[in-house]
Amino acid sequence: MAKSREVQIKGTRNGLVIILNPTCDVEELKQGLLRQLENARDFFRGARFTFYHGKKDLSAEYKQELLRIVAEYGLVYEEKSILPAAQEATSRKAAEPALDIGLPRRARTQTGSAVPIEPPLPVGAGQALLVRQSLRSGQSVVTEKHFVITGDVHAGASVNAAGSIVVLGTLSGVANAGIYGDRSAVVFSRKFAPTALSIAGIAAAPPVKPLVDGKAILKGKTIIYSSKKKSEVGIQHSQ
Repeated sequence: MAKSREVQIKGTRNGLVIILNPTCDVEELKQGLLRQLENARDFFRGARFTFYHGKKDLSAEYKQELLRIVAEYGLVYEEKSILPAAQEATSRKAAEPALDIGLPRRARTQTGSAVPIEPPLPVGAGQALLVRQSLRSGQSVVTEKHFVITGDVHAGASVNAAGSIVVLGTLSGVANAGIYGDRSAVVFSRKFAPTALSIAGIAAAPPVKPLVDGKAILKGKTIIYSSKKKSEVGIQHSQ
Protein backbone atom coordinates (compact mmCIF):
# COMPACT_ATOMS: atom_id res chain seq x y z
CA MET A 1 0.00 0.00 0.00
CA ALA A 2 1.34 3.43 -0.92
CA LYS A 3 2.48 5.63 1.93
CA SER A 4 0.26 8.61 2.64
CA ARG A 5 1.20 11.89 4.28
CA GLU A 6 -2.28 12.39 5.71
CA VAL A 7 -3.28 8.91 6.86
CA GLN A 8 -1.46 5.67 7.60
CA ILE A 9 -2.95 2.28 8.51
CA LYS A 10 -0.87 0.15 10.88
CA GLY A 11 -1.42 -3.49 11.75
CA THR A 12 -0.92 -4.65 15.36
CA ARG A 13 -1.66 -7.83 17.27
CA ASN A 14 -4.96 -6.33 18.45
CA GLY A 15 -6.20 -4.88 15.18
CA LEU A 16 -5.58 -1.81 13.03
CA VAL A 17 -4.63 1.74 13.97
CA ILE A 18 -5.62 4.49 11.55
CA ILE A 19 -3.05 7.22 12.25
CA LEU A 20 -4.23 10.72 11.36
CA ASN A 21 -1.64 13.41 10.74
CA PRO A 22 -2.46 16.17 13.30
CA THR A 23 -0.97 18.81 10.99
CA CYS A 24 -3.56 18.15 8.26
CA ASP A 25 -7.00 19.74 8.14
CA VAL A 26 -10.25 17.77 8.12
CA GLU A 27 -10.71 17.72 4.35
CA GLU A 28 -7.14 16.52 3.77
CA LEU A 29 -7.62 13.70 6.27
CA LYS A 30 -10.95 12.65 4.75
CA GLN A 31 -9.47 12.48 1.26
CA GLY A 32 -6.37 10.66 2.51
CA LEU A 33 -8.52 8.13 4.37
CA LEU A 34 -10.67 7.52 1.30
CA ARG A 35 -7.60 6.91 -0.86
CA GLN A 36 -6.08 4.44 1.62
CA LEU A 37 -9.31 2.46 2.02
CA GLU A 38 -10.08 2.48 -1.69
CA ASN A 39 -6.60 1.14 -2.49
CA ALA A 40 -7.27 -1.83 -0.19
CA ARG A 41 -10.99 -2.26 -0.87
CA ASP A 42 -12.37 -5.38 0.90
CA PHE A 43 -8.95 -6.31 2.34
CA PHE A 44 -9.70 -4.71 5.72
CA ARG A 45 -13.40 -5.64 5.79
CA GLY A 46 -14.34 -6.95 9.23
CA ALA A 47 -11.08 -5.80 10.86
CA ARG A 48 -11.15 -3.97 14.20
CA PHE A 49 -9.59 -0.52 14.27
CA THR A 50 -9.16 2.67 16.24
CA PHE A 51 -8.12 6.21 15.35
CA TYR A 52 -4.96 7.89 16.63
CA HIS A 53 -4.54 11.65 16.23
CA GLY A 54 -1.48 12.39 18.34
CA LYS A 55 -2.26 14.44 21.42
CA LYS A 56 -5.16 16.20 19.72
CA ASP A 57 -8.67 15.03 20.54
CA LEU A 58 -11.11 14.41 17.72
CA SER A 59 -14.28 16.47 17.95
CA ALA A 60 -17.51 14.45 17.96
CA GLU A 61 -18.58 15.94 14.62
CA TYR A 62 -15.19 15.28 12.99
CA LYS A 63 -15.04 11.74 14.37
CA GLN A 64 -18.53 10.96 13.08
CA GLU A 65 -17.54 12.08 9.56
CA LEU A 66 -14.53 9.76 9.58
CA LEU A 67 -16.54 6.86 10.99
CA ARG A 68 -19.09 7.22 8.19
CA ILE A 69 -16.28 6.87 5.66
CA VAL A 70 -14.74 3.82 7.33
CA ALA A 71 -18.13 2.14 7.81
CA GLU A 72 -18.57 2.03 4.04
CA TYR A 73 -15.57 -0.31 3.87
CA GLY A 74 -16.79 -2.69 6.58
CA LEU A 75 -14.28 -1.94 9.37
CA VAL A 76 -15.35 -2.33 13.02
CA TYR A 77 -14.58 0.61 15.31
CA GLU A 78 -13.23 0.17 18.86
CA GLU A 79 -13.02 3.18 21.14
CA LYS A 80 -9.87 2.35 23.14
CA SER A 81 -8.13 -0.27 21.07
CA ILE A 82 -4.33 -0.54 20.85
CA LEU A 83 -3.40 3.09 21.54
CA PRO A 84 0.07 2.17 22.86
CA ALA A 85 0.90 0.63 19.48
CA ALA A 86 -0.28 3.82 17.76
CA GLN A 87 1.89 5.95 20.02
CA GLU A 88 4.88 3.72 19.29
CA ALA A 89 4.32 4.05 15.56
CA THR A 90 3.96 7.82 15.80
CA SER A 91 7.04 8.22 18.00
CA ARG A 92 9.07 6.57 15.25
CA LYS A 93 7.67 9.24 12.91
CA ALA A 94 5.95 6.63 10.81
CA ALA A 95 9.32 5.26 9.65
CA GLU A 96 7.71 1.95 8.77
CA PRO A 97 5.42 1.75 5.74
CA ALA A 98 1.69 1.50 6.21
CA LEU A 99 0.38 -2.05 6.44
CA ASP A 100 1.48 -3.82 3.28
CA ILE A 101 -0.87 -6.38 1.84
CA GLY A 102 2.08 -8.40 0.55
CA LEU A 103 3.99 -8.59 3.84
CA PRO A 104 3.71 -11.44 6.37
CA ARG A 105 1.21 -10.61 9.09
CA ARG A 106 3.75 -10.04 11.90
CA ALA A 107 4.62 -7.03 14.01
CA ARG A 108 7.42 -5.96 16.38
CA THR A 109 7.07 -5.30 20.08
CA GLN A 110 9.02 -2.55 21.83
CA THR A 111 11.71 -5.16 22.68
CA GLY A 112 12.06 -6.02 19.01
CA SER A 113 10.65 -9.55 19.30
CA ALA A 114 8.26 -10.68 16.61
CA VAL A 115 4.65 -11.39 17.56
CA PRO A 116 1.83 -12.63 15.33
CA ILE A 117 -0.85 -10.16 14.29
CA GLU A 118 -4.37 -11.38 14.93
CA PRO A 119 -6.13 -11.93 11.61
CA PRO A 120 -9.13 -9.76 10.83
CA LEU A 121 -12.57 -11.13 11.60
CA PRO A 122 -14.27 -13.12 8.82
CA VAL A 123 -16.15 -11.18 6.18
CA GLY A 124 -19.51 -10.13 7.57
CA ALA A 125 -18.44 -10.62 11.19
CA GLY A 126 -18.12 -7.88 13.77
CA GLN A 127 -17.78 -7.40 17.49
CA ALA A 128 -20.98 -7.11 19.49
CA LEU A 129 -22.14 -5.97 22.90
CA LEU A 130 -24.06 -8.84 24.53
CA VAL A 131 -26.65 -8.04 27.20
CA ARG A 132 -28.08 -10.98 29.16
CA GLN A 133 -31.12 -9.26 30.62
CA SER A 134 -34.02 -7.07 29.54
CA LEU A 135 -33.97 -3.29 29.16
CA ARG A 136 -36.68 -1.59 31.20
CA SER A 137 -38.48 1.67 30.50
CA GLY A 138 -36.10 4.60 30.93
CA GLN A 139 -32.97 2.54 30.24
CA SER A 140 -30.83 3.36 27.21
CA VAL A 141 -27.82 1.70 25.60
CA VAL A 142 -25.33 3.28 23.18
CA THR A 143 -22.66 1.09 21.62
CA GLU A 144 -20.14 1.44 18.83
CA LYS A 145 -20.50 -2.28 18.06
CA HIS A 146 -23.38 -4.54 17.08
CA PHE A 147 -25.92 -5.05 19.88
CA VAL A 148 -27.35 -8.42 20.96
CA ILE A 149 -29.76 -8.85 23.88
CA THR A 150 -31.11 -12.16 25.15
CA GLY A 151 -34.06 -10.49 26.85
CA ASP A 152 -36.59 -7.83 25.83
CA VAL A 153 -36.35 -4.15 24.99
CA HIS A 154 -39.43 -2.76 26.71
CA ALA A 155 -41.43 0.28 25.66
CA GLY A 156 -39.66 3.39 26.92
CA ALA A 157 -36.19 1.80 26.52
CA SER A 158 -33.86 2.58 23.62
CA VAL A 159 -30.90 1.01 21.83
CA ASN A 160 -28.46 2.98 19.67
CA ALA A 161 -25.83 0.89 17.88
CA ALA A 162 -23.17 1.60 15.27
CA GLY A 163 -23.94 -1.83 13.80
CA SER A 164 -26.95 -4.12 13.79
CA ILE A 165 -29.44 -4.77 16.61
CA VAL A 166 -30.59 -8.31 17.46
CA VAL A 167 -33.26 -8.85 20.13
CA LEU A 168 -33.90 -12.47 21.06
CA GLY A 169 -37.02 -11.48 22.98
CA THR A 170 -39.53 -8.72 22.27
CA LEU A 171 -38.57 -5.36 20.81
CA SER A 172 -41.16 -2.80 21.88
CA GLY A 173 -38.88 0.18 22.52
CA VAL A 174 -36.73 2.36 20.23
CA ALA A 175 -34.08 0.84 17.96
CA ASN A 176 -31.58 2.99 16.06
CA ALA A 177 -29.06 0.92 14.09
CA GLY A 178 -26.12 2.08 11.96
CA ILE A 179 -25.94 5.37 13.86
CA TYR A 180 -22.65 6.33 12.16
CA GLY A 181 -24.03 5.73 8.69
CA ASP A 182 -23.72 1.95 8.28
CA ARG A 183 -26.43 1.24 5.71
CA SER A 184 -25.85 -2.52 5.93
CA ALA A 185 -27.07 -2.60 9.55
CA VAL A 186 -30.25 -4.54 10.29
CA VAL A 187 -32.72 -4.75 13.17
CA PHE A 188 -34.12 -8.16 14.13
CA SER A 189 -36.37 -9.37 16.93
CA ARG A 190 -38.28 -12.57 17.67
CA LYS A 191 -41.31 -10.39 18.41
CA PHE A 192 -40.91 -7.18 16.45
CA ALA A 193 -42.99 -4.23 17.65
CA PRO A 194 -40.73 -1.14 17.96
CA THR A 195 -42.22 2.20 18.87
CA ALA A 196 -39.60 3.89 16.66
CA LEU A 197 -36.86 2.63 14.37
CA SER A 198 -34.11 3.99 12.16
CA ILE A 199 -31.16 2.67 10.14
CA ALA A 200 -28.26 4.96 9.18
CA GLY A 201 -30.32 7.99 10.17
CA ILE A 202 -33.35 7.05 8.05
CA ALA A 203 -36.46 6.60 10.16
CA ALA A 204 -39.56 4.56 9.43
CA ALA A 205 -43.03 4.25 10.89
CA PRO A 206 -43.33 1.14 13.06
CA PRO A 207 -45.21 -1.88 11.66
CA VAL A 208 -48.96 -1.70 12.09
CA LYS A 209 -48.91 -4.90 14.16
CA PRO A 210 -46.20 -7.01 15.83
CA LEU A 211 -44.19 -9.26 13.50
CA VAL A 212 -42.90 -12.75 14.27
CA ASP A 213 -39.16 -12.98 13.60
CA GLY A 214 -39.35 -9.47 12.24
CA LYS A 215 -36.44 -7.87 10.43
CA ALA A 216 -35.77 -4.36 9.13
CA ILE A 217 -33.24 -3.52 6.41
CA LEU A 218 -32.49 -0.38 4.43
CA LYS A 219 -32.88 -0.26 0.66
CA GLY A 220 -32.23 3.15 -0.83
CA LYS A 221 -34.27 5.51 1.33
CA THR A 222 -36.83 2.91 2.31
CA ILE A 223 -36.95 0.67 5.35
CA ILE A 224 -38.11 -2.82 4.38
CA TYR A 225 -39.82 -5.00 6.99
CA SER A 226 -39.99 -8.76 6.60
CA SER A 227 -41.51 -11.42 8.81
CA LYS A 228 -41.59 -15.18 9.20
CA LYS A 229 -45.33 -15.02 8.54
CA LYS A 230 -45.49 -12.10 6.12
CA SER A 231 -43.92 -11.18 2.79
CA GLU A 232 -41.77 -8.07 2.55
CA VAL A 233 -43.49 -4.75 3.04
CA GLY A 234 -41.85 -1.47 2.04
CA ILE A 235 -42.11 1.34 4.57
CA GLN A 236 -41.34 4.79 3.18
CA HIS A 237 -38.88 6.64 5.37
CA SER A 238 -39.89 9.78 7.26
CA GLN A 239 -37.73 12.89 7.64
